[in-house]
Amino acid sequence: MDLFLRWIHVLAAVTWLGGMLFIALVLVPVSRRVQDFRLRVDLIGQTGTRFRTVGWIALALLIVSGLVILFRHPWLLQVPAFQLKAALVLLTLGLSALHDFVLGPRVGRLPPEETAPRKRLSWIARFNVLIVLTIVLLGLSLRS
Repeated sequence: MDLFLRWIHVLAAVTWLGGMLFIALVLVPVSRRVQDFRLRVDLIGQTGTRFRTVGWIALALLIVSGLVILFRHPWLLQVPAFQLKAALVLLTLGLSALHDFVLGPRVGRLPPEETAPRKRLSWIARFNVLIVLTIVLLGLSLRS
């Protein structure tokens, strides 16, 4: 059972982090070559909307599998690396919700020419990726 839970947990993490890295490292740089600014904004917006569904399903699986793992291994609560990981998970959930459900839709309603809010939103996403990479590192440091 532990192997299955870790597999679900890792698969969900790979899906979520992989999607974020794809958007940051592939989609956004390639989209900058699109001459039509409205098309570029629409492409990123539609991709983000689609990934939001996939990402939140992955996040739900991460939370559920993580809680079951914690229930099976309550000693993790005493491990400083786990405590930091849990705090960062809460932070990244908050940032993800802010990005996906508050700021993202607000920026999506702006005219494409308003680039400053889009850049700020992009920096929030980048910061979130760094937090998630740290969470993965902390998770790998734990042994069950």
